Formats: sequence, C-alpha cells, structure tokens
Amino acid sequence: MTFQSILNARAGWGKLLTKLAVAGLLLGGVYGQASAANLGTCTGILTTTFSPAITDVEQDVTATVSSTYVLCTSLLPVFIGTGTGTATNQLKGSKCAQITTPTSTFGDKTIVYSDGAGSTLAGSGATVARVDLGTSYAVTRTSTVLSGEFAGANAVETALVLKTSLASCSTATPLAQTSGATTLQFVSVP
Repeated sequence: MTFQSILNARAGWGKLLTKLAVAGLLLGGVYGQASAANLGTCTGILTTTFSPAITDVEQDVTATVSSTYVLCTSLLPVFIGTGTGTATNQLKGSKCAQITTPTSTFGDKTIVYSDGAGSTLAGSGATVARVDLGTSYAVTRTSTVLSGEFAGANAVETALVLKTSLASCSTATPLAQTSGATTLQFVSVP
C-alpha cells in the first residue's frame, strides 16, 4: 500500500494535503526566498487536545499537540521514515471565537524519527497564522529548529482544520479536540 493510497482511503486526505501544501506556501513564503532550500518534509496527522475544553467564555487553556508523521523524507541526511511530535501550548483568554490569542505562549515541539534521531522546534519566538480556505482553515506555525536534525533551520508546519469541527464550539458543546492533515517542512535560513 502506498502513502497516497493510505491518504485517499482516509476520507479524501489527498485533496486536503494539496490544500495544505498551497496554504503552507502562502503562509510560510518559503519558496519566495531565493536562497532558501527545503531540507526535509514530514506529512501526517496533527491532533490538538484542549484542557479544559474551549467554550464561549474566555479562559486559560492548555493545548497538547500530538503529531503522527506517516512519511518523513530528507536528502541530507538521506532518510525515509516516520516520526512523532509533541508540544504543549498555553492559550491565554481562549474562547470559541478566538482560540489562539496574542498572549498565548507556545512550547518547544519535540520530534522523534523512526531512526531514533530527533529535532526540537523552538516555542519561544514561534509565530502562528491562520488562512481561511473555504471549508477549512490552514494553521501555520513557523519556528526555529533549536537542536537535532536540521538545527538552525526554520520549521514551517501547516495543519488543516475543518470548519465543521470549530462551528459547533459553544458553552453547550465545548471544543475538546481538533485533528487534521499536516505538513512540516524544514527550510534552510538564507
């Protein structure tokens, strides 16, 4: 079974990954940098769990991010494999209408690859942006790789979140979790 057939079998993830790639280009601007190079890429699923669940009432929320990368590739070092990633973010004054606020803080994201190597992405200084794609949002986090594989490079991760998972958010139906396709790119700093 190929990676693409797995994605197509999972409710049209292939189409979502296409939108995800376009959104990553729009938000990250990585291909607009003449001397930047794509060092490696991981694709998979990103799930965020909110505690307490998000409602219409502003509150501080811990967002635990868990990524399962079904395919990671790079040329130097040569690698084709899988990976997992985790991060814990503190969302200040979060509510259904605005989940991430300007006072939110992002934790370092730790990634472990199937060959045992890893990367740590900086939480401090990370930026998060959201683009409306019609039926979904593309949420992009850009940060620096602090250590491990690709240390010193930029990391640009774009996840797709379906609007239907956010539309029902209210005090009566709190938002406890979101999940969507994700692409993580490691890009050299020009």
